[in-house]
Amino acid sequence: MGHPLTGGELELACDLVSSRIAWLNLLVGPGDAASGPTVDTAEVGSGSPAGLQALADWRSRVEAGWARLYGRRQPPHVAATFVLGWYLDALAHPAAFAAAIGPWALDLSPGSVVIEPHPTQGYPARVHVSASAAHQVLASEPVRLRRAEESYRHHAEQVARSYAAPGVKMSSRQRLGMVDDLWRIAVERAAAAAGSPLLVRPDDDSRGRLRASCCFIYALPGATTCSTCPRRARATPSTRRSPAP
Repeated sequence: MGHPLTGGELELACDLVSSRIAWLNLLVGPGDAASGPTVDTAEVGSGSPAGLQALADWRSRVEAGWARLYGRRQPPHVAATFVLGWYLDALAHPAAFAAAIGPWALDLSPGSVVIEPHPTQGYPARVHVSASAAHQVLASEPVRLRRAEESYRHHAEQVARSYAAPGVKMSSRQRLGMVDDLWRIAVERAAAAAGSPLLVRPDDDSRGRLRASCCFIYALPGATTCSTCPRRARATPSTRRSPAP
C-alpha cells in the first residue's frame, strides 16, 4: 500500500531527480510558456491538431538549429526521430529516476506532464509535473518501478503509435522500439545513480545489447553510429567492429 505524493514531498522528489540528471530539471507546476515554447502532453496524447502542431514546431526549431550549426538543412527523418526520442526521454527519465532514488511512482498520464524543450538545442530541458496528478509513495521498489513503467508505457505507446511527421516514413517497429529502448536506458542510468541492486543484476546482459530502434545520429555531420546501434546487426562480419579484449 502507498499514499499520495503531494506538496513538499513532491517538490523534494523533483529536486532529487533533477540533481541526478544533468540535462533535465524536473519541476512541479504547469510550466511557463513565457520562458519559451512548451509541449502540452494532453494535446499530444489526444492527437489533436494543437498537439500535432506542437510537435511540428519542435521539429522545425531543431531543424533550424542544425541548419545554423552545420550550414545546411539535415534530412527531415533525423529531426523527426530526435523529437520523438526526446519526448519519450522526458517521460522515461523522471519516472525511472524517481522510482530508483526514492519511494516515488510518478503519474505520467497525458496532461500530467508539460515538456519545455531547450530553446536552441531542442532536448527536454525542463519537465513539469502536475501537483494534482496521481503520484504515489510506495515502499516496495519492484512495485513502484512496475507502476512507473506502466504509467510511462500507457503514455509513450499512445504517442508512438500515432506519431507522424510529413514526408517522413517511420515504421511502427522503429517507433515502438524507441519506447522499449528509452525505458531500458533510463532504468539503467537510474540504477547506476541509485546504486540499486534490485534494478541491476549480475546476470543482466542488457547493457551491451543492440537497440531495437535507431536514433540516426550518424546522419549528422561528424557523427558516427552508436555502440548499440541496430545497424551493427546488419553489418557483415568483415565490417563489424571487433570486440575489445
